[in-house]
Amino acid sequence: MAKIRTFIAIELPAQLKQAADKLIVKLKAENSEIRWVRAANLHFTLRFLGEIEQNQVAQLADGIKNNLKDLQPFPLKLSGLGCFPNLKRPRVIWLGGDGDLETLNNLAFQIESACRVNGFGKADKPFSAHLTIGRINDPHGLESFINRLSSVSFTSDEFEVHEVVVFKSDLSPRGPTYTALAKVELGVS
Repeated sequence: MAKIRTFIAIELPAQLKQAADKLIVKLKAENSEIRWVRAANLHFTLRFLGEIEQNQVAQLADGIKNNLKDLQPFPLKLSGLGCFPNLKRPRVIWLGGDGDLETLNNLAFQIESACRVNGFGKADKPFSAHLTIGRINDPHGLESFINRLSSVSFTSDEFEVHEVVVFKSDLSPRGPTYTALAKVELGVS
Protein backbone atom coordinates (compact mmCIF):
# COMPACT_ATOMS: atom_id res chain seq x y z
CA MET A 1 0.00 0.00 0.00
CA ALA A 2 1.27 3.46 -0.88
CA LYS A 3 2.23 5.89 1.84
CA ILE A 4 0.77 9.39 1.88
CA ARG A 5 1.91 12.51 3.73
CA THR A 6 -0.96 13.60 6.00
CA PHE A 7 -2.06 16.04 8.64
CA ILE A 8 -5.27 16.92 10.52
CA ALA A 9 -6.43 20.53 10.43
CA ILE A 10 -9.20 23.08 10.69
CA GLU A 11 -9.92 24.48 7.26
CA LEU A 12 -10.58 28.21 7.16
CA PRO A 13 -13.62 29.78 5.49
CA ALA A 14 -12.89 31.55 2.21
CA GLN A 15 -13.39 35.05 3.64
CA LEU A 16 -10.76 34.41 6.34
CA LYS A 17 -8.32 33.05 3.77
CA GLN A 18 -8.86 36.23 1.75
CA ALA A 19 -8.30 38.48 4.78
CA ALA A 20 -5.08 36.65 5.69
CA ASP A 21 -3.97 36.70 2.05
CA LYS A 22 -4.32 40.51 1.93
CA LEU A 23 -1.86 40.70 4.80
CA ILE A 24 0.47 38.19 3.11
CA VAL A 25 0.42 40.18 -0.15
CA LYS A 26 1.31 43.33 1.79
CA LEU A 27 4.16 41.60 3.63
CA LYS A 28 5.38 39.88 0.46
CA ALA A 29 5.71 43.29 -1.23
CA GLU A 30 8.15 44.21 1.56
CA ASN A 31 10.09 40.94 1.46
CA SER A 32 9.86 38.36 -1.29
CA GLU A 33 12.75 36.23 0.07
CA ILE A 34 10.38 34.58 2.52
CA ARG A 35 8.38 31.57 1.29
CA TRP A 36 4.84 32.85 1.76
CA VAL A 37 1.90 30.44 2.05
CA ARG A 38 -0.72 30.58 -0.71
CA ALA A 39 -4.22 31.52 0.46
CA ALA A 40 -5.63 28.16 -0.66
CA ASN A 41 -3.24 26.37 1.72
CA LEU A 42 -4.02 28.33 4.90
CA HIS A 43 -5.25 26.11 7.75
CA PHE A 44 -4.87 25.45 11.49
CA THR A 45 -2.80 22.29 11.85
CA LEU A 46 -4.00 20.20 14.78
CA ARG A 47 -1.67 17.23 14.22
CA PHE A 48 0.96 16.44 11.60
CA LEU A 49 1.13 12.70 10.91
CA GLY A 50 3.78 12.48 8.21
CA GLU A 51 3.87 9.43 5.96
CA ILE A 52 1.10 6.93 6.73
CA GLU A 53 -0.54 4.04 4.90
CA GLN A 54 -3.56 5.23 2.93
CA ASN A 55 -5.70 2.44 4.39
CA GLN A 56 -5.20 3.94 7.89
CA VAL A 57 -7.23 7.08 7.07
CA ALA A 58 -10.73 5.61 7.50
CA GLN A 59 -9.96 4.03 10.87
CA LEU A 60 -8.29 7.23 12.06
CA ALA A 61 -11.32 9.30 10.93
CA ASP A 62 -13.61 6.93 12.87
CA GLY A 63 -11.44 7.35 15.97
CA ILE A 64 -11.53 11.13 15.61
CA LYS A 65 -15.32 11.04 15.16
CA ASN A 66 -15.69 9.01 18.35
CA ASN A 67 -13.51 11.48 20.29
CA LEU A 68 -15.33 14.56 18.94
CA LYS A 69 -18.93 13.37 19.40
CA ASP A 70 -19.36 15.43 22.60
CA LEU A 71 -17.44 18.49 21.40
CA GLN A 72 -19.74 21.20 20.05
CA PRO A 73 -18.86 23.78 17.35
CA PHE A 74 -17.05 26.81 18.75
CA PRO A 75 -15.88 30.30 17.70
CA LEU A 76 -12.35 31.06 16.57
CA LYS A 77 -10.59 33.98 14.91
CA LEU A 78 -7.10 35.01 13.87
CA SER A 79 -5.32 37.60 15.97
CA GLY A 80 -1.72 38.71 16.32
CA LEU A 81 1.43 38.04 14.37
CA GLY A 82 4.66 36.41 15.51
CA CYS A 83 7.55 34.08 14.71
CA PHE A 84 8.73 30.64 15.80
CA PRO A 85 10.87 29.96 17.64
CA ASN A 86 11.07 33.73 18.34
CA LEU A 87 11.81 37.11 16.73
CA LYS A 88 15.56 36.70 17.31
CA ARG A 89 15.75 33.40 15.39
CA PRO A 90 12.70 33.42 13.09
CA ARG A 91 11.94 30.34 10.98
CA VAL A 92 8.13 30.53 10.75
CA ILE A 93 5.88 33.60 10.58
CA TRP A 94 2.41 32.98 12.02
CA LEU A 95 -0.98 34.46 12.76
CA GLY A 96 -2.28 33.53 16.19
CA GLY A 97 -5.51 31.81 17.08
CA ASP A 98 -7.98 33.60 19.34
CA GLY A 99 -11.53 33.04 20.55
CA ASP A 100 -12.54 29.91 22.45
CA LEU A 101 -8.99 28.67 22.98
CA GLU A 102 -10.03 26.32 25.77
CA THR A 103 -12.22 24.35 23.35
CA LEU A 104 -9.55 24.58 20.63
CA ASN A 105 -6.98 23.08 23.01
CA ASN A 106 -9.47 20.37 23.99
CA LEU A 107 -10.04 19.65 20.28
CA ALA A 108 -6.27 19.30 19.76
CA PHE A 109 -6.07 17.00 22.80
CA GLN A 110 -8.90 14.80 21.44
CA ILE A 111 -7.20 14.63 18.03
CA GLU A 112 -3.89 13.66 19.67
CA SER A 113 -5.68 11.01 21.73
CA ALA A 114 -7.34 9.51 18.62
CA CYS A 115 -3.98 9.45 16.84
CA ARG A 116 -2.27 7.68 19.74
CA VAL A 117 -5.09 5.08 20.07
CA ASN A 118 -4.75 4.38 16.34
CA GLY A 119 -1.06 3.58 16.59
CA PHE A 120 0.55 6.91 15.79
CA GLY A 121 3.29 7.98 18.16
CA LYS A 122 3.27 11.10 20.27
CA ALA A 123 3.24 14.38 18.32
CA ASP A 124 6.76 15.73 17.78
CA LYS A 125 5.68 19.22 18.94
CA PRO A 126 3.04 20.36 21.41
CA PHE A 127 -0.05 21.98 19.89
CA SER A 128 0.16 25.74 19.38
CA ALA A 129 -2.84 27.73 18.10
CA HIS A 130 -1.32 29.35 15.03
CA LEU A 131 -1.64 29.65 11.28
CA THR A 132 1.66 29.53 9.37
CA ILE A 133 1.84 32.30 6.75
CA GLY A 134 5.55 32.27 5.88
CA ARG A 135 8.75 30.26 6.20
CA ILE A 136 12.25 31.70 6.47
CA ASN A 137 15.25 29.73 5.23
CA ASP A 138 17.90 32.28 6.21
CA PRO A 139 17.03 35.15 8.56
CA HIS A 140 20.28 37.06 7.85
CA GLY A 141 19.51 40.45 6.38
CA LEU A 142 15.86 40.27 7.49
CA GLU A 143 16.35 41.83 10.93
CA SER A 144 14.57 45.14 10.24
CA PHE A 145 11.69 43.38 8.47
CA ILE A 146 11.28 40.86 11.32
CA ASN A 147 11.43 43.62 13.95
CA ARG A 148 8.68 45.48 12.10
CA LEU A 149 6.46 42.39 12.26
CA SER A 150 5.97 42.92 15.99
CA SER A 151 4.18 46.20 15.21
CA VAL A 152 1.84 44.72 12.57
CA SER A 153 -1.73 44.42 13.81
CA PHE A 154 -4.12 41.79 12.49
CA THR A 155 -7.47 40.52 13.73
CA SER A 156 -9.97 38.60 11.60
CA ASP A 157 -13.69 38.13 11.89
CA GLU A 158 -14.82 35.23 14.04
CA PHE A 159 -15.80 31.94 12.40
CA GLU A 160 -17.40 28.75 13.68
CA VAL A 161 -15.28 25.60 13.83
CA HIS A 162 -17.65 22.73 13.03
CA GLU A 163 -15.34 20.10 11.52
CA VAL A 164 -11.78 18.87 11.21
CA VAL A 165 -10.22 17.54 8.04
CA VAL A 166 -7.65 14.82 7.39
CA PHE A 167 -5.56 16.17 4.51
CA LYS A 168 -3.13 14.55 2.12
CA SER A 169 -0.16 16.76 1.27
CA ASP A 170 1.57 16.36 -2.10
CA LEU A 171 4.86 18.25 -2.32
CA SER A 172 6.19 19.74 -5.54
CA PRO A 173 8.61 22.50 -6.58
CA ARG A 174 5.57 24.83 -6.94
CA GLY A 175 4.63 24.19 -3.30
CA PRO A 176 2.31 21.75 -1.54
CA THR A 177 -1.14 20.73 -2.73
CA TYR A 178 -3.63 19.65 -0.08
CA THR A 179 -6.46 17.20 -0.70
CA ALA A 180 -9.19 16.45 1.87
CA LEU A 181 -9.33 12.70 2.56
CA ALA A 182 -11.88 12.73 5.40
CA LYS A 183 -14.02 15.33 7.18
CA VAL A 184 -15.25 14.83 10.73
CA GLU A 185 -17.99 17.03 12.16
CA LEU A 186 -17.92 18.08 15.79
CA GLY A 187 -20.79 16.93 18.02
CA VAL A 188 -21.99 14.07 15.78
CA SER A 189 -22.15 10.51 17.08
